[in-house]
Amino acid sequence: MAGKAPKQRDLDHLMEQNDTELSFLSAYGGTSLEGDGAPLLAALERFLNAGNTEVTSVNEGEITFGFGTAVVVEQGCKVSIKGHNLPFVPSDVEQSGFAHGSLSKDRTQCEVVLIDWGYDQRRFIERAVEHTNLDA
Repeated sequence: MAGKAPKQRDLDHLMEQNDTELSFLSAYGGTSLEGDGAPLLAALERFLNAGNTEVTSVNEGEITFGFGTAVVVEQGCKVSIKGHNLPFVPSDVEQSGFAHGSLSKDRTQCEVVLIDWGYDQRRFIERAVEHTNLDA
């Protein structure tokens, strides 16, 4: 094994490690991204692309994907998701890092403004992607 470079940690691993170790800081407020929707939209687009979800840019500050849309708004990045029997409950869109969350009573529509890009937001999107892939 001599001469073989040691395995380096990738960015996602480091971000997850920091989320795990520093998650208590969310009780003290948002991140520097709070209220800035453009970086949040870019992070969402990269995350969807990394998960093999087809993303289409509608125009500057707006994207569409198989199960919804995302657009930059004044407070952050507004995500709208549509589908049959979405895997969410109201508390999913009311936690730290989310704003103005709503879920229809029949769970076919969900709307939320992302104001942070942490573990909870990535997991929220991941659940929507998984649900869509299972439904297909």
